[in-house]
Amino acid sequence: MEQWNNVELTNMSKKSYTLNHAYNMAEKLNNENATVTSNGNGSDSEPAKEQTESLLLKPGSDVKPKVEPDDVENLLRRLYGITVSDVKEILAYDDRNFLIHEDSNVKNPLIVSHCPHGYVLKIMNSLDSKNEKIVDAQNQVMLYLSKQQIKCPRPIANASGKYYSVEKLNGTAHVVRLLEFVPGQIFREVPITNYLLFQSGEYLAKLDQALKDFSHEAYENHTTTWLLQNVPRVREFLFAVKDQERKELCEEVIEAFESKVLSVVSTLEHQVIHGDFNESNIVVEPAPNQTDHNIKGVIDFGDTSKSPLLFEVGIALTYMMLEAKDLASGGVFLAGFASIKPISSTELGYLKYCVAARLVQSLVLGLYTHSLHPTNDYLLSTQQAGWQLLEKLWRESFDSVDELWSTAGHQYLTQSNK
Repeated sequence: MEQWNNVELTNMSKKSYTLNHAYNMAEKLNNENATVTSNGNGSDSEPAKEQTESLLLKPGSDVKPKVEPDDVENLLRRLYGITVSDVKEILAYDDRNFLIHEDSNVKNPLIVSHCPHGYVLKIMNSLDSKNEKIVDAQNQVMLYLSKQQIKCPRPIANASGKYYSVEKLNGTAHVVRLLEFVPGQIFREVPITNYLLFQSGEYLAKLDQALKDFSHEAYENHTTTWLLQNVPRVREFLFAVKDQERKELCEEVIEAFESKVLSVVSTLEHQVIHGDFNESNIVVEPAPNQTDHNIKGVIDFGDTSKSPLLFEVGIALTYMMLEAKDLASGGVFLAGFASIKPISSTELGYLKYCVAARLVQSLVLGLYTHSLHPTNDYLLSTQQAGWQLLEKLWRESFDSVDELWSTAGHQYLTQSNK
Protein backbone atom coordinates (compact mmCIF):
# COMPACT_ATOMS: atom_id res chain seq x y z
CA MET A 1 0.00 0.00 0.00
CA GLU A 2 1.08 3.55 -0.67
CA GLN A 3 1.47 5.98 2.19
CA TRP A 4 0.39 9.62 2.29
CA ASN A 5 0.96 11.61 5.45
CA ASN A 6 1.72 8.30 7.16
CA VAL A 7 -1.85 7.14 6.47
CA GLU A 8 -2.48 4.11 4.32
CA LEU A 9 -3.84 4.85 0.86
CA THR A 10 -5.88 2.39 -1.16
CA ASN A 11 -5.73 2.47 -4.95
CA MET A 12 -9.20 2.59 -6.47
CA SER A 13 -10.15 1.13 -9.84
CA LYS A 14 -11.92 3.47 -12.25
CA LYS A 15 -15.24 2.89 -14.02
CA SER A 16 -17.41 5.57 -15.56
CA TYR A 17 -21.15 5.91 -15.05
CA THR A 18 -23.55 8.67 -14.07
CA LEU A 19 -25.54 8.87 -10.87
CA ASN A 20 -29.28 8.92 -11.45
CA HIS A 21 -30.11 12.26 -9.82
CA ALA A 22 -29.63 15.92 -10.64
CA TYR A 23 -27.46 18.39 -8.80
CA ASN A 24 -30.47 20.22 -7.37
CA MET A 25 -31.14 17.12 -5.28
CA ALA A 26 -29.19 19.01 -2.64
CA GLU A 27 -32.18 21.20 -1.78
CA LYS A 28 -34.39 18.16 -1.26
CA LEU A 29 -31.80 16.50 0.94
CA ASN A 30 -31.42 19.66 2.97
CA ASN A 31 -35.12 19.43 3.78
CA GLU A 32 -34.82 15.74 4.65
CA ASN A 33 -32.05 16.62 7.07
CA ALA A 34 -34.12 19.47 8.52
CA THR A 35 -33.23 18.63 12.13
CA VAL A 36 -29.83 20.14 11.65
CA THR A 37 -28.49 22.84 13.87
CA SER A 38 -29.60 25.35 16.42
CA ASN A 39 -28.75 28.99 15.82
CA GLY A 40 -29.60 29.78 19.41
CA ASN A 41 -32.40 32.21 18.62
CA GLY A 42 -35.31 29.88 19.35
CA SER A 43 -36.66 29.99 15.81
CA ASP A 44 -35.77 26.44 14.78
CA SER A 45 -38.31 23.67 14.43
CA GLU A 46 -37.23 21.92 17.63
CA PRO A 47 -35.93 23.26 20.94
CA ALA A 48 -32.27 24.22 20.93
CA LYS A 49 -31.35 21.60 23.51
CA GLU A 50 -32.95 18.80 21.48
CA GLN A 51 -31.16 19.96 18.35
CA THR A 52 -27.86 20.04 20.19
CA GLU A 53 -28.44 16.50 21.42
CA SER A 54 -29.28 15.35 17.89
CA LEU A 55 -25.82 16.41 16.70
CA LEU A 56 -23.90 14.36 19.26
CA LEU A 57 -22.75 10.81 18.66
CA LYS A 58 -24.95 8.17 20.25
CA PRO A 59 -23.85 4.66 21.27
CA GLY A 60 -24.64 2.23 18.48
CA SER A 61 -24.37 4.87 15.77
CA ASP A 62 -22.36 4.15 12.64
CA VAL A 63 -22.06 7.44 10.81
CA LYS A 64 -19.23 6.66 8.36
CA PRO A 65 -20.24 7.15 4.70
CA LYS A 66 -20.80 4.02 2.62
CA VAL A 67 -19.18 4.97 -0.65
CA GLU A 68 -18.24 2.90 -3.69
CA PRO A 69 -15.23 3.72 -5.89
CA ASP A 70 -17.51 4.59 -8.79
CA ASP A 71 -19.35 7.14 -6.64
CA VAL A 72 -16.14 9.07 -6.09
CA GLU A 73 -15.20 9.48 -9.73
CA ASN A 74 -18.72 10.43 -10.71
CA LEU A 75 -19.03 13.03 -7.95
CA LEU A 76 -15.80 14.66 -9.09
CA ARG A 77 -16.87 14.75 -12.73
CA ARG A 78 -20.43 15.90 -12.09
CA LEU A 79 -19.78 18.46 -9.35
CA TYR A 80 -16.33 19.77 -10.29
CA GLY A 81 -15.79 18.85 -13.94
CA ILE A 82 -12.77 16.77 -13.01
CA THR A 83 -11.76 13.78 -15.07
CA VAL A 84 -9.63 11.70 -12.74
CA SER A 85 -6.21 10.32 -13.47
CA ASP A 86 -5.69 8.88 -10.00
CA VAL A 87 -7.80 8.36 -6.86
CA LYS A 88 -6.57 7.07 -3.53
CA GLU A 89 -8.47 6.79 -0.28
CA ILE A 90 -7.00 8.36 2.83
CA LEU A 91 -8.04 6.36 5.85
CA ALA A 92 -9.89 8.66 8.21
CA TYR A 93 -11.79 8.52 11.47
CA ASP A 94 -15.46 8.73 10.53
CA ASP A 95 -15.43 10.63 7.21
CA ARG A 96 -14.29 9.35 3.81
CA ASN A 97 -11.42 11.30 2.23
CA PHE A 98 -9.93 10.75 -1.22
CA LEU A 99 -6.71 12.18 -2.65
CA ILE A 100 -7.28 12.81 -6.35
CA HIS A 101 -5.33 14.12 -9.32
CA GLU A 102 -6.83 15.50 -12.50
CA ASP A 103 -6.30 14.10 -15.97
CA SER A 104 -4.27 16.96 -17.44
CA ASN A 105 -5.29 15.92 -20.95
CA VAL A 106 -8.93 16.81 -20.34
CA LYS A 107 -9.85 20.50 -20.26
CA ASN A 108 -11.89 21.53 -17.23
CA PRO A 109 -13.44 25.03 -17.41
CA LEU A 110 -15.10 24.73 -13.97
CA ILE A 111 -11.89 25.20 -11.99
CA VAL A 112 -10.15 28.43 -12.92
CA SER A 113 -6.97 27.98 -10.86
CA HIS A 114 -5.91 24.34 -10.82
CA CYS A 115 -3.94 22.97 -7.87
CA PRO A 116 -0.85 21.17 -9.21
CA HIS A 117 -0.61 18.99 -6.11
CA GLY A 118 -4.12 17.57 -6.41
CA TYR A 119 -7.23 17.77 -4.27
CA VAL A 120 -8.90 16.04 -1.37
CA LEU A 121 -12.54 15.07 -1.85
CA LYS A 122 -14.17 15.00 1.59
CA ILE A 123 -17.40 13.09 2.14
CA MET A 124 -18.55 13.96 5.64
CA ASN A 125 -20.13 11.47 8.00
CA SER A 126 -23.90 11.46 8.24
CA LEU A 127 -23.95 13.10 11.69
CA ASP A 128 -21.81 16.13 10.83
CA SER A 129 -23.59 16.41 7.48
CA LYS A 130 -26.75 17.44 9.31
CA ASN A 131 -25.13 20.70 10.33
CA GLU A 132 -24.63 22.68 7.13
CA LYS A 133 -24.00 25.93 8.95
CA ILE A 134 -20.87 24.37 10.42
CA VAL A 135 -19.75 23.21 6.97
CA ASP A 136 -20.00 26.80 5.80
CA ALA A 137 -18.14 27.97 8.90
CA GLN A 138 -15.29 25.52 8.24
CA ASN A 139 -15.01 26.69 4.64
CA GLN A 140 -15.03 30.33 5.71
CA VAL A 141 -12.36 29.82 8.37
CA MET A 142 -10.03 28.20 5.82
CA LEU A 143 -10.59 31.02 3.34
CA TYR A 144 -10.01 33.55 6.14
CA LEU A 145 -6.77 31.94 7.29
CA SER A 146 -5.47 31.72 3.73
CA LYS A 147 -5.78 35.50 3.55
CA GLN A 148 -3.92 35.72 6.87
CA GLN A 149 -0.96 33.87 5.31
CA ILE A 150 -1.70 30.71 7.29
CA LYS A 151 -1.18 27.74 4.98
CA CYS A 152 -4.22 25.48 5.00
CA PRO A 153 -6.46 23.72 2.44
CA ARG A 154 -8.59 26.14 0.42
CA PRO A 155 -12.09 24.98 -0.55
CA ILE A 156 -12.94 24.74 -4.26
CA ALA A 157 -16.27 25.97 -5.61
CA ASN A 158 -18.41 23.38 -7.42
CA ALA A 159 -20.41 23.69 -10.63
CA SER A 160 -23.04 25.81 -8.86
CA GLY A 161 -20.46 28.14 -7.36
CA LYS A 162 -20.91 26.64 -3.88
CA TYR A 163 -18.21 25.33 -1.55
CA TYR A 164 -20.19 22.19 -0.73
CA SER A 165 -23.27 20.20 -1.74
CA VAL A 166 -25.46 17.59 -0.08
CA GLU A 167 -25.51 14.26 -1.92
CA LYS A 168 -27.41 11.06 -1.27
CA LEU A 169 -25.05 8.11 -1.22
CA ASN A 170 -26.43 4.64 -0.59
CA GLY A 171 -29.59 6.14 0.83
CA THR A 172 -27.94 8.58 3.25
CA ALA A 173 -27.34 12.32 2.90
CA HIS A 174 -23.71 13.43 3.08
CA VAL A 175 -21.98 16.77 2.61
CA VAL A 176 -19.44 16.64 -0.22
CA ARG A 177 -16.71 19.22 -0.78
CA LEU A 178 -13.34 19.57 -2.46
CA LEU A 179 -10.20 21.08 -0.91
CA GLU A 180 -6.79 21.89 -2.31
CA PHE A 181 -4.17 19.38 -1.22
CA VAL A 182 -1.34 20.82 0.91
CA PRO A 183 1.86 18.91 0.01
CA GLY A 184 4.54 18.00 2.48
CA GLN A 185 5.17 15.59 5.28
CA ILE A 186 3.16 15.53 8.43
CA PHE A 187 4.41 15.88 11.96
CA ARG A 188 4.35 12.20 12.80
CA GLU A 189 6.52 11.28 9.81
CA VAL A 190 9.59 13.19 10.94
CA PRO A 191 11.89 13.02 13.97
CA ILE A 192 10.33 14.80 16.96
CA THR A 193 12.99 17.22 18.17
CA ASN A 194 12.78 19.94 20.79
CA TYR A 195 13.16 22.45 17.97
CA LEU A 196 10.03 21.08 16.29
CA LEU A 197 8.10 20.95 19.57
CA PHE A 198 8.95 24.57 20.40
CA GLN A 199 8.10 25.72 16.90
CA SER A 200 4.78 23.85 17.07
CA GLY A 201 3.89 25.83 20.16
CA GLU A 202 4.84 29.10 18.44
CA TYR A 203 2.87 28.18 15.33
CA LEU A 204 -0.28 27.28 17.28
CA ALA A 205 -0.14 30.57 19.17
CA LYS A 206 0.18 32.47 15.88
CA LEU A 207 -2.68 30.45 14.42
CA ASP A 208 -4.87 31.33 17.39
CA GLN A 209 -3.88 34.97 17.12
CA ALA A 210 -5.02 34.90 13.50
CA LEU A 211 -8.31 33.29 14.57
CA LYS A 212 -8.95 35.74 17.40
CA ASP A 213 -10.94 38.14 15.20
CA PHE A 214 -12.74 35.43 13.22
CA SER A 215 -16.38 34.82 13.96
CA HIS A 216 -19.24 32.86 12.43
CA GLU A 217 -22.71 32.48 13.82
CA ALA A 218 -22.53 28.70 13.49
CA TYR A 219 -19.75 28.55 16.09
CA GLU A 220 -21.73 30.42 18.74
CA ASN A 221 -23.62 27.31 19.87
CA HIS A 222 -21.79 24.55 18.03
CA THR A 223 -21.12 21.30 19.87
CA THR A 224 -19.77 17.87 18.97
CA THR A 225 -18.78 14.81 20.94
CA TRP A 226 -15.11 15.72 20.38
CA LEU A 227 -15.20 19.11 22.07
CA LEU A 228 -13.23 18.94 25.30
CA GLN A 229 -16.13 20.43 27.22
CA ASN A 230 -18.15 17.33 26.26
CA VAL A 231 -15.76 14.89 27.94
CA PRO A 232 -18.47 13.90 30.48
CA ARG A 233 -20.43 12.33 27.59
CA VAL A 234 -17.61 9.81 27.19
CA ARG A 235 -19.22 7.93 30.09
CA GLU A 236 -21.83 6.70 27.58
CA PHE A 237 -19.09 4.87 25.65
CA LEU A 238 -17.10 3.38 28.53
CA PHE A 239 -18.58 -0.03 27.77
CA ALA A 240 -16.02 -0.21 24.94
CA VAL A 241 -13.19 -0.32 27.53
CA LYS A 242 -12.95 -3.97 28.56
CA ASP A 243 -10.16 -3.55 31.13
CA GLN A 244 -11.83 -2.71 34.44
CA GLU A 245 -8.86 -0.82 35.90
CA ARG A 246 -8.65 1.39 32.84
CA LYS A 247 -12.38 1.99 32.92
CA GLU A 248 -12.13 3.11 36.56
CA LEU A 249 -9.20 5.37 35.64
CA CYS A 250 -11.31 7.00 32.93
CA GLU A 251 -14.16 7.61 35.35
CA GLU A 252 -11.75 9.17 37.84
CA VAL A 253 -10.31 11.52 35.21
CA ILE A 254 -13.74 12.59 33.96
CA GLU A 255 -14.90 13.38 37.48
CA ALA A 256 -11.77 15.43 38.23
CA PHE A 257 -12.04 17.31 34.92
CA GLU A 258 -15.63 18.21 35.72
CA SER A 259 -14.86 19.49 39.21
CA LYS A 260 -11.55 21.24 38.51
CA VAL A 261 -11.98 22.66 34.99
CA LEU A 262 -15.56 22.56 33.74
CA SER A 263 -16.73 24.19 36.96
CA VAL A 264 -14.74 27.33 36.03
CA VAL A 265 -15.03 27.16 32.24
CA SER A 266 -17.01 30.40 32.07
CA THR A 267 -14.02 32.30 33.51
CA LEU A 268 -11.66 31.16 30.73
CA GLU A 269 -10.85 33.12 27.58
CA HIS A 270 -12.99 31.91 24.65
CA GLN A 271 -12.46 32.27 20.90
CA VAL A 272 -12.62 30.21 17.72
CA ILE A 273 -9.90 27.52 17.91
CA HIS A 274 -8.65 24.84 15.52
CA GLY A 275 -9.51 22.19 18.10
CA ASP A 276 -7.40 19.28 16.86
CA PHE A 277 -3.79 20.39 16.41
CA ASN A 278 -2.40 16.86 16.34
CA GLU A 279 0.36 14.84 14.70
CA SER A 280 -1.77 14.06 11.64
CA ASN A 281 -2.98 17.62 11.05
CA ILE A 282 0.34 19.49 11.02
CA VAL A 283 2.20 19.73 7.69
CA VAL A 284 5.98 20.19 7.89
CA GLU A 285 8.82 20.84 5.47
CA PRO A 286 12.62 20.65 5.76
CA ALA A 287 14.24 23.59 7.52
CA PRO A 288 16.93 25.55 5.65
CA ASN A 289 19.63 23.68 7.57
CA GLN A 290 18.16 20.41 6.20
CA THR A 291 18.61 18.77 9.59
CA ASP A 292 15.29 19.77 11.11
CA HIS A 293 11.77 20.68 10.02
CA ASN A 294 9.61 23.78 10.03
CA ILE A 295 5.84 23.92 10.33
CA LYS A 296 4.38 24.61 6.89
CA GLY A 297 0.65 24.55 7.54
CA VAL A 298 -2.33 22.97 9.24
CA ILE A 299 -5.18 20.83 7.89
CA ASP A 300 -8.53 19.42 9.05
CA PHE A 301 -10.84 22.01 10.54
CA GLY A 302 -13.53 19.48 11.42
CA ASP A 303 -13.21 20.14 15.16
CA THR A 304 -13.00 23.91 14.98
CA SER A 305 -15.26 25.56 17.55
CA LYS A 306 -15.65 28.55 19.82
CA SER A 307 -14.12 27.18 23.01
CA PRO A 308 -11.72 28.07 25.80
CA LEU A 309 -8.32 28.89 24.31
CA LEU A 310 -6.88 26.76 27.10
CA PHE A 311 -8.54 23.71 25.55
CA GLU A 312 -6.67 24.37 22.29
CA VAL A 313 -3.40 24.25 24.23
CA GLY A 314 -4.37 21.16 26.23
CA ILE A 315 -5.42 19.19 23.15
CA ALA A 316 -2.25 20.06 21.25
CA LEU A 317 -0.08 19.39 24.30
CA THR A 318 -1.55 15.90 24.53
CA TYR A 319 -0.56 14.95 21.01
CA MET A 320 2.88 16.55 21.24
CA MET A 321 3.74 14.32 24.20
CA LEU A 322 2.24 11.25 22.56
CA GLU A 323 4.50 11.72 19.55
CA ALA A 324 7.58 12.58 21.60
CA LYS A 325 6.81 9.69 23.98
CA ASP A 326 8.02 11.90 26.80
CA LEU A 327 6.00 13.70 29.44
CA ALA A 328 8.66 16.38 29.94
CA SER A 329 8.60 17.31 26.24
CA GLY A 330 5.31 19.06 26.86
CA GLY A 331 7.23 21.83 28.60
CA VAL A 332 9.13 22.67 25.41
CA PHE A 333 5.89 22.95 23.44
CA LEU A 334 4.36 25.13 26.16
CA ALA A 335 7.42 27.37 26.13
CA GLY A 336 6.93 27.89 22.41
CA PHE A 337 3.27 28.77 22.82
CA ALA A 338 3.93 31.09 25.79
CA SER A 339 6.63 32.95 23.85
CA ILE A 340 3.81 34.30 21.66
CA LYS A 341 0.77 34.05 23.92
CA PRO A 342 1.50 33.94 27.69
CA ILE A 343 -0.41 31.42 29.82
CA SER A 344 -1.38 32.44 33.35
CA SER A 345 -0.27 30.35 36.30
CA THR A 346 -3.91 29.54 37.05
CA GLU A 347 -4.49 28.21 33.54
CA LEU A 348 -1.22 26.25 33.66
CA GLY A 349 -2.63 24.48 36.70
CA TYR A 350 -5.63 23.31 34.66
CA LEU A 351 -3.60 21.92 31.77
CA LYS A 352 -2.84 18.50 33.28
CA TYR A 353 -6.56 17.91 33.73
CA CYS A 354 -7.14 18.91 30.11
CA VAL A 355 -4.46 16.51 28.89
CA ALA A 356 -5.84 13.61 30.92
CA ALA A 357 -9.36 14.37 29.73
CA ARG A 358 -8.30 14.47 26.07
CA LEU A 359 -6.50 11.17 26.45
CA VAL A 360 -9.61 9.56 27.91
CA GLN A 361 -11.77 11.05 25.17
CA SER A 362 -9.46 9.82 22.41
CA LEU A 363 -8.86 6.36 23.87
CA VAL A 364 -12.49 5.55 24.67
CA LEU A 365 -14.00 6.90 21.45
CA GLY A 366 -11.25 5.18 19.48
CA LEU A 367 -12.13 1.84 21.03
CA TYR A 368 -15.83 2.43 20.45
CA THR A 369 -15.42 3.38 16.78
CA HIS A 370 -13.06 0.44 16.20
CA SER A 371 -15.78 -1.87 17.51
CA LEU A 372 -17.89 -0.65 14.57
CA HIS A 373 -15.05 -0.84 12.03
CA PRO A 374 -12.67 -3.58 13.29
CA THR A 375 -10.56 -3.55 10.11
CA ASN A 376 -9.65 0.15 10.48
CA ASP A 377 -6.56 -0.05 12.65
CA TYR A 378 -6.02 3.69 12.18
CA LEU A 379 -8.56 4.07 14.97
CA LEU A 380 -6.18 2.30 17.36
CA SER A 381 -3.09 4.30 16.43
CA THR A 382 -2.78 5.97 19.83
CA GLN A 383 -4.03 3.19 22.09
CA GLN A 384 -0.78 1.74 23.43
CA ALA A 385 1.09 5.03 23.81
CA GLY A 386 -2.07 6.77 25.00
CA TRP A 387 -2.78 4.43 27.93
CA GLN A 388 0.88 4.56 28.92
CA LEU A 389 0.92 8.36 28.92
CA LEU A 390 -2.37 8.58 30.81
CA GLU A 391 -1.25 6.19 33.53
CA LYS A 392 2.11 7.91 33.88
CA LEU A 393 0.53 11.36 34.08
CA TRP A 394 -2.31 10.43 36.42
CA ARG A 395 -0.66 7.84 38.66
CA GLU A 396 3.02 8.70 38.71
CA SER A 397 3.61 12.35 37.87
CA PHE A 398 0.43 14.28 38.56
CA ASP A 399 1.71 16.21 41.58
CA SER A 400 5.01 17.08 39.93
CA VAL A 401 4.07 17.54 36.27
CA ASP A 402 3.68 21.34 36.51
CA GLU A 403 7.25 21.66 37.72
CA LEU A 404 8.41 19.11 35.15
CA TRP A 405 6.98 21.15 32.29
CA SER A 406 8.30 24.41 33.69
CA THR A 407 11.81 23.01 34.09
CA ALA A 408 11.88 21.44 30.61
CA GLY A 409 10.74 24.67 28.98
CA HIS A 410 13.27 26.76 30.91
CA GLN A 411 16.12 24.41 30.07
CA TYR A 412 15.30 24.53 26.38
CA LEU A 413 15.16 28.30 26.34
CA THR A 414 18.46 28.68 28.18
CA GLN A 415 20.40 25.90 26.46
CA SER A 416 19.45 26.35 22.81
CA ASN A 417 19.18 28.89 20.04
CA LYS A 418 15.61 27.74 19.38
